[in-house]
Amino acid sequence: MVAGFPHVRCRGCGTVFVSPLPPPRVVQATYLDPGYHGDVAASEERMRAEAQARARVMHDRGCRRVLEVGCGAGFFVEALLELGIDAEGVDPGPQAQRAAARGLPIHPIWLEDHHPSAPYDGVAMFELLEHLPEPVDALRWCHRWMSSRATLALSTPSASGLPARILGRRFPMLCPPNHLEVFTRRGVAALLQRGGFRPFRWQSFSNLDHAALQRSLQRFFLGTSPPAQWASAAIATLAHPPVQLIDRIGLGISFEVYAENH
Repeated sequence: MVAGFPHVRCRGCGTVFVSPLPPPRVVQATYLDPGYHGDVAASEERMRAEAQARARVMHDRGCRRVLEVGCGAGFFVEALLELGIDAEGVDPGPQAQRAAARGLPIHPIWLEDHHPSAPYDGVAMFELLEHLPEPVDALRWCHRWMSSRATLALSTPSASGLPARILGRRFPMLCPPNHLEVFTRRGVAALLQRGGFRPFRWQSFSNLDHAALQRSLQRFFLGTSPPAQWASAAIATLAHPPVQLIDRIGLGISFEVYAENH
């Protein structure tokens, strides 16, 4: 039980998910809440750099027409456009509406209401699957819209990583009704197979620089007293290299995955 929502773990793959699921109206209202996506301005520099790196991967894969589902603030769509890629997004949330007001080609609709004019050779779903009551349905929608050998890019929190294993129920990615699932690597692989995709690249990431490590230490272990602030700053300095190693061996907070349709 987390925040009043019962959770179960799949015996086959280890993925943790809310069961029973909240009603669709609760899921949609949660996503449309103006405070749902947090303070983008505080992490805009990191998010833009991340979007640019991901856009370069799609460019190097030869993608020339890309859809981002759940595009949020639009940084990835913007990065694709800067590389000369025909890009658009779908997202009914308030951040996406502000991004559309900046002139980005973003449709303020749910995925199932989108009707593309031509196939895509790339689709992205960053930090999205964990929010969906039926993520396999979303993958199948996108598969129908994609050309042969097209690329799917996604990221999602990891139930396989050390943070999830150490923190258990306190793992911050267990946050219903915002997140309805937290997948293991086996769970993501099985989900992709059911959706018609074959993964070819896996990467672990945690976005834990010194400041983020210090905040996490204070939140989960040490508190916010002056001695705790000093101690958390010192520990964060020592912990940063091991955290980078944890990501390199695939045991960080989240997965980034690239797959081909088949």
